[in-house]
Amino acid sequence: MLSFTLDTNCLIAVEEDRSDAEAVRQVVARQRAGAAQVRLVATMAAETQRDGSLLDNFSHFQRRVDVLGLGELEILAPVAVCDLTFVEWCVVAHDEAEAELRRLNEILFPTFPYNFLEAVPEHLAEQERKLAERKWRNQRLDVLVLHTHIMAKADVFVTSDKNFRKQGKRDRLAVLGAGAILSPADAAVYEATDSV
Repeated sequence: MLSFTLDTNCLIAVEEDRSDAEAVRQVVARQRAGAAQVRLVATMAAETQRDGSLLDNFSHFQRRVDVLGLGELEILAPVAVCDLTFVEWCVVAHDEAEAELRRLNEILFPTFPYNFLEAVPEHLAEQERKLAERKWRNQRLDVLVLHTHIMAKADVFVTSDKNFRKQGKRDRLAVLGAGAILSPADAAVYEATDSV
């Protein structure tokens, strides 16, 4: 049975009824029909919210998922990263986790520092600092969501974010375990025999 991991953009598409919403619902319908397994990643709860805030309780995220009619989807726990994961919704990092996260970061964001202090230097003015922190946080969460997908040995990572699907990154990500990275529309009709 195929397994799919939805990224945060899929959740937002359903929430805001964006153009990808119907395709995301079709992927979820495959699970409901017993033809696939569809999962979310707990890092979605750590994303900056539309109002610029951060959730302080994982249950708020769970309610959001329930309201969207996706409450039956399994939520995968990422490796623990200080200030980016919820204590009750993460796993202890294995020995290679840090190196794996760095390799993914190098592929996804080759010109942006992995380390917080390099990405958000102390000398930045307050507004610049906030923007740099937000950018660093979003990029690290992107790395964590894909890493969690790979750790779960899932088949298809579903995202509307073109950065994950760039031709120059596909082969390198596949070597690390992310063989099929598809848009929601492509994921909705994907079969295991399809080549990506």
